[in-house]
Amino acid sequence: MNKDLNHIQKKIIETIYGPILVIAGAGSGKTRVITYRIAYMIKKIGINPSNILAITFTNKAAREMKNRISIMINKTELSKITIGTFHSIFSRILRAESHYIGYKSNYTIYDQKDSENVIKQILKDISFDKNFHPKEIKNRISEYKNNLYCIKNKNNFFYKIYKLYAKRCYNAGALDFDDILLHTNRLFYYYPDILIKYQNKFKYILIDEYQDTNISQNCIIKNLYYKYKNIFAVGDDAQSIYSFRGANISNILNFHVHYKKAKIFRLEQNYRSTDSIVQASNYVIACNKNQIYKKIWTNNEKGEKIKIYCASSETDEAQYIASSILSIKKQKELQYNSFAILYRANFQSKIIEFTLKKMKIPYKIYGNISLENRKEIRDFLSYLRIIINHYDEPSLLRILKKKIEYKKTFDSILNFSKEKKIRIYDIVKNINYYKIFFKIKKTTIDKLNNFFFEIDNIKKNLNKKNIKEDIKNIIYFFLKENPTEKINDLQYIIDNISFYIDEKKQFGNNENPSLSEFIQNFYLEEHENDKDINKNNIHEKNKVSLMTIHLSKGLEFPVVFITGLEENLFPSKSSYNNPLKIEEERRLFYVALTRAKKIAMLSYSKYRFLWGEKKKNTHSRFINEMNKVLIKIENKEKKLKSLSFNFKKYSFEKKKITCEKKIEKGMKVFHPNFGIGIIINFGFYKTNEIVTVLFKKFGEKRILLKLNKLILI
Repeated sequence: MNKDLNHIQKKIIETIYGPILVIAGAGSGKTRVITYRIAYMIKKIGINPSNILAITFTNKAAREMKNRISIMINKTELSKITIGTFHSIFSRILRAESHYIGYKSNYTIYDQKDSENVIKQILKDISFDKNFHPKEIKNRISEYKNNLYCIKNKNNFFYKIYKLYAKRCYNAGALDFDDILLHTNRLFYYYPDILIKYQNKFKYILIDEYQDTNISQNCIIKNLYYKYKNIFAVGDDAQSIYSFRGANISNILNFHVHYKKAKIFRLEQNYRSTDSIVQASNYVIACNKNQIYKKIWTNNEKGEKIKIYCASSETDEAQYIASSILSIKKQKELQYNSFAILYRANFQSKIIEFTLKKMKIPYKIYGNISLENRKEIRDFLSYLRIIINHYDEPSLLRILKKKIEYKKTFDSILNFSKEKKIRIYDIVKNINYYKIFFKIKKTTIDKLNNFFFEIDNIKKNLNKKNIKEDIKNIIYFFLKENPTEKINDLQYIIDNISFYIDEKKQFGNNENPSLSEFIQNFYLEEHENDKDINKNNIHEKNKVSLMTIHLSKGLEFPVVFITGLEENLFPSKSSYNNPLKIEEERRLFYVALTRAKKIAMLSYSKYRFLWGEKKKNTHSRFINEMNKVLIKIENKEKKLKSLSFNFKKYSFEKKKITCEKKIEKGMKVFHPNFGIGIIINFGFYKTNEIVTVLFKKFGEKRILLKLNKLILI
């Protein structure tokens, strides 16, 4: 099993007990190490597979892990391993232990759109709908939940919204995605016996992409870890790019603090990219201060230099990219699916799309086509959800808006529900009793009565042994109620449930899922799917791939174009005065560069339309941070005098930092060229001391002490 592994990989696989962190650089084969390790634990050590918990961040990664392990162990053993995402695994645990948190096992999962609709209704009820945006409030609620914050000022507006939102979710028997983690933490905290139960089950914990964990996830893992103290975490701090989703890079940076006596391994050999690409990415990421020391290397060919093109406009940039694709394709005899065009923001794709069409280059844009944009599917899912949980308010309101044509009647029912504290379902289900309180048409009453009569019949006749048949019956009822919808639009649901059942059987689980389990899984799938792209789907179609850099993580292409490398675009304007955000932007660039296997082509535009006006730009600082010998300027005739490279060879060795003149972090200094700044770090260039200063106007600058006089102020 281990013949094709190097000595470091073998050592990692065979070190089983205690806390272990593997820093896995880009393209270093981490998935192979994880899967071989699981097989080794079962086959060589004799560990019970039911005691293994393997957590990934996407369903795609979980499936890939299962597929690779299935080659090495039998189906029975594989079916006993708990493999999945944080949300899918702990959602199953909450379903099993739901009575402890005051929920039924058929709880509904609210997606982002559901949550925003609930908040929108709350804002309307308290007359604040014009001043606050539901999406912003939902994001703030997520931030509080994912960081396990307590709201100290209970008199503020946000606290009121938070409490009302939590209450409405509870009354509707619903959890949002953040609640799955929050309630798991509460379950383990308030019920120690339940925690011990799962500690005894999950004696060996493996986590992939550990740099993407948030505080709430890390807290769950630490609680599970404490009894048997076996955790194996794999990640790369240099690829931590999801802080906007709550990911906290300090989890991986402080692993040795959270888990005492942790063993740290490094996978530093890159099997993906050429030496030029690897070295260029090393130089860039070395500029970050908050990182774990490593130096990625490769035995691959030297390869071509990183190409840089300065465009006069975004149109010129797009034409350069399209022309380069045609030229390289012919020269290297490649297919279109060998090319990827990456950008920092979605708006950048428009002119690129136009140019590719004009030059007849086939392409596909990959983006987050979320469930909220598929109206017919959401309409149908509201029927499914009401059958499982009739107190699911967003689904019920979606249905009622179609059945109650008179808006005043609809509003009066909502107001009556709020005033009398009677659930909307209880009102409309018993509309014959409550009709005296509303001005409601007889035809509307008949519609509601017929609807709930049919729903009750479907509930009674649910066949737990044939969920596909149940879905088809509900589709038939839905189409009868909504004749304008087409069965083709709902094929997505049928395909999804077929895939769900087949996948269970493929990995040794022959149990028939309930309708409730399927719906919960469907929403979890949708939630995880917006984080990644199926690698196989990309290479099935012979088209150029267009996507944001965030979506490209985990993918690789022979030729990669990175566009819009300008200050205020990449790095983004919002990160400009925040050193921590700049470091994440640099990590994002590192991810983009390391997607390339053979050729990396960078471009920026001197002028670009941003926010409705033409802006003059300067090239991104990330271009300066690569070594000159690794770079080739594509258009020298444009006299790129503004491009001043900073090829300092940063030391990758750990050194004890000292500083003459007793300069310390936090001191204010004055520089004759850059003005006033604050010392934020120390370092070395060869044997010379460097201070890093954050200047008010010029940002971060590294200054050799022996060449520059800093005046303390």
